[in-house]
Amino acid sequence: MPIRILDAATVGRIAAGEVVERPASVVKELVENSLDAGATSVTVEIREGGIGYLRVTDNGCGIEPGQVRLAFENHATSKLSNAAQLDDIRTLGFRGEALPSIAAVARVEMTTRAKEQDAGARLIVEGGQNMSVREVGCPEGTTVIMRDLFFNIPVRRAFLKKPQYEGALVNDTVARMILGNPDISFRFINNVRTIYHSFGDGDLRHAVFAVYGRETAESMLEVDRYEGSIRIRGLIGVGEQAKATRAHEAFFINGRSVRCPLLSQALESVCRERVTIGMYPMCALHLTLSPSSVDVNVHPNKLEVRFRDEVGTRVAVETMLREALQGGSMLRLKAEKPAVIEPVRTVEQVPLPDGKENTQKSTQVLNATTEVLNEKIEVQNKRTEVLNDKKGIGQDFDALISAERKRIGLENGDWNLRESLVPAAPPSRTSKPSVESPGPRPEQAQGQGAPAPKPEQLQLPQERPPYRVIGVLFKTYILLECEDAFLLIDQHAAHERLRYDALAKAVEEGVASQRLLTPQIVRVSAREMALVEENMDALSAAGYDISPIGERDLQIRAVPHINGHAETTPRFMDVIDALSGLGSAALEARRDEILQRACKGAVKAGDALSPSEIEALLAQMEASGAPPTCPHGRPVIKTFSRREIERMFRRIQ
Repeated sequence: MPIRILDAATVGRIAAGEVVERPASVVKELVENSLDAGATSVTVEIREGGIGYLRVTDNGCGIEPGQVRLAFENHATSKLSNAAQLDDIRTLGFRGEALPSIAAVARVEMTTRAKEQDAGARLIVEGGQNMSVREVGCPEGTTVIMRDLFFNIPVRRAFLKKPQYEGALVNDTVARMILGNPDISFRFINNVRTIYHSFGDGDLRHAVFAVYGRETAESMLEVDRYEGSIRIRGLIGVGEQAKATRAHEAFFINGRSVRCPLLSQALESVCRERVTIGMYPMCALHLTLSPSSVDVNVHPNKLEVRFRDEVGTRVAVETMLREALQGGSMLRLKAEKPAVIEPVRTVEQVPLPDGKENTQKSTQVLNATTEVLNEKIEVQNKRTEVLNDKKGIGQDFDALISAERKRIGLENGDWNLRESLVPAAPPSRTSKPSVESPGPRPEQAQGQGAPAPKPEQLQLPQERPPYRVIGVLFKTYILLECEDAFLLIDQHAAHERLRYDALAKAVEEGVASQRLLTPQIVRVSAREMALVEENMDALSAAGYDISPIGERDLQIRAVPHINGHAETTPRFMDVIDALSGLGSAALEARRDEILQRACKGAVKAGDALSPSEIEALLAQMEASGAPPTCPHGRPVIKTFSRREIERMFRRIQ
């Protein structure tokens, strides 16, 4: 067959197919143009899923009248002047293909006025043909209206989904734009209904509020770290904020929304123990690094990137995320919770800013509110720091249990202490139901001839954290009252997390192993022997010293040492069973699974705890910087605010 040169119209449609896949890709290209134009306010409106009607309006710099036609020429752009700039890209769009590609497959109308121009221009083009331009009066900025996507390519239009599905994809695109640009006020309208309206005050938590709501925005953890020339900042949702898919992982590199498996893997690796198995953390994370160290010109839609140093970047990101998620207290008291977001107006009621003046006024009001909230947080944090300095670590929980066992002669029996650990003299009915046991009141002690207590003795109970133990539910859940909150603590999950963290810390410090006086010989199956040999490095990293003897026997010379107790042979067999399901997982993942299995000696659901044991467990939880999840990601604590409870009983609306 003869070789032919395609005509310009056919070439334009083929090129458009690389950029314009569906309405969501049109929104992405147009909004990125608005952001590059310096817009502070952007409105996206769709009807019929964006297939029939799509509008993007901004208050950016606009286009000069003499360059309106040029904007619709292929490879025409104001964002690059030479090839050298391809290695230092600092804009969101640079190919110069968005407008001509959209115009080639739809009916497009653009109205624009550059700053300090007396009049604007309106351009109309259908399917890349019959372009017309005329002078009009319009506000500063640019409005692009697209109608009838793929009207001239029926085959492509037939592959679009239903309007509801296409509209949902546009919804996700705008949501990511809001999370990626918290300093821009976005408004998204779908079939005349306002879905999102962000304030554009620069606060990422407010942007999350606009997309996901108040509860999620308040609960997400803040990240802001540097590692060399790389900075990562944003918010992460774990625990109850975890999702069933990765759809809520939003990553931005130098302001550009991207799909990045490297960042996703780094995040999930760090948050492995903070989300339930099978769930994924949610996030809005911004990565800033040198433009020359990342290639954004990999995908036609600029959704994928390639790092110059992938290994170094992942290590740096994991390090920063791990540092950001450390610290704090496992038992988070109310004073340590983030400030409540209380916007004065709802998203539906916020008027669209007409220009910079209205946007600046909104920003000033929000900033003033934020300053007041920050002052309250600072006062509460200082109060918490004082309490943490003076409360002490408390008695080791496992040591206390061992002491109680010996005291009642149950060293080798079932450690379900039940009523055996109840104090011999139960408190009177008139006493305060608390485990603090503050002792007699000063005036009572003096009246009985006892010496007056010293000031520091009176001060200690008053400086205890403001919680009260109500009791234990189903011999499993510890009930706490803490200021205006009600807490349920899963005693098994809490103790398992404490044991796991203690062993993990010992592994890092190289003191996790205890050598046995007499090596133990364990007979295993051929499959179990193969698993041990394949995971020898992971077992060694977790504190085991094992070597094969013959074809079916293992010699165990050292085992993990957790809180004063050496692990037993039956638990080692549980570890082997756990390894069978990990396959070719990374060394770190296999080591973590071994550590989790080694911590199975934790308090169980149904084990009755004495008041002193509860006191010791709570003290360790306060002192520990561990996350409030068990090693498998299940929550340790569930908090109900007084407001939630009163709303539950219809005491308030």
